[in-house]
Amino acid sequence: MTPPFDIFQKEADGSVLWCESAATLEEAKARARELAVGSPGEYFIFSRRTGNRLQIEPDAAGGEAQSASS
Repeated sequence: MTPPFDIFQKEADGSVLWCESAATLEEAKARARELAVGSPGEYFIFSRRTGNRLQIEPDAAGGEAQSASS
């Protein structure tokens, strides 16, 4: 079974780079934060089930701002 969540990084030129898949949304969020430590930038999580996208953007306080879109 293919994991239902994919993690992508937005490139400076507007293209996207697939990073990896995750079994749960919480796992995907945690992994996106880990990836951002080694390679800062904007990440988003795509749900294969719903087609929705969750934007993960690190904020200045070290947390994250999240917004959902389809």
